[in-house]
Amino acid sequence: MKTIYLIRHGQTQWNVEKRMQGRLDSALTKSGIAQAHSHGKWLKARANVEEAWVSPSGRARETAHILNSYVRAPIEFEVSLLERDVGEWSGLTMDEIQVNFPQAWEARLADPYQFRPPGGENIEDMLARCTDFIDGLLGGDASEIVLLTHQVISRVIISYLLELKPEEMLQIVHPNDLMYRFQMGAENTDVTHFIDGRGPHVGLRRQRDGETITLLDTK
Repeated sequence: MKTIYLIRHGQTQWNVEKRMQGRLDSALTKSGIAQAHSHGKWLKARANVEEAWVSPSGRARETAHILNSYVRAPIEFEVSLLERDVGEWSGLTMDEIQVNFPQAWEARLADPYQFRPPGGENIEDMLARCTDFIDGLLGGDASEIVLLTHQVISRVIISYLLELKPEEMLQIVHPNDLMYRFQMGAENTDVTHFIDGRGPHVGLRRQRDGETITLLDTK
């Protein structure tokens, strides 16, 4: 059995403002700091984390510093876990993007999986940069691993682990207060999640009204 805890960084000021962060950064809010403490307390009480792999972005580092005050696992920073590069959209709100990039915005709505923001990445670009890293973890010796990352790359990692279709991947959400747990056996993977330390709840969270996708006998 290999267990992966997939965690998003705590809420940031730009999350509150609904700005595209991409490779840029903003500081954790008070809620974001509390979320990091909540994840750390849960892991200290219920897990035996052997490795923690962290996006090198500032907001992920800040979250990892708090979380690891409880877990005290070896931390490695991994560029494969960086958030989607959104290029010229970095730092902009959705409203600003629609006004300044109307054609690109329409293209995003038409095909969100293949769409690449001006100067940025699409989903397949992100998948290509993280699969070797994930395969290495799955083939490694550690049994319990933390991945501390971001919303969109989290979706990509989940899609790869569970062999999801593009339309299934696009429905997944990963709020700042949520931690996913993947318990991967020889035949099946059990997927659960915890919200602010409460759970487990079965399956993945999706965009429609906070509905949960329950995955049974997932390969």
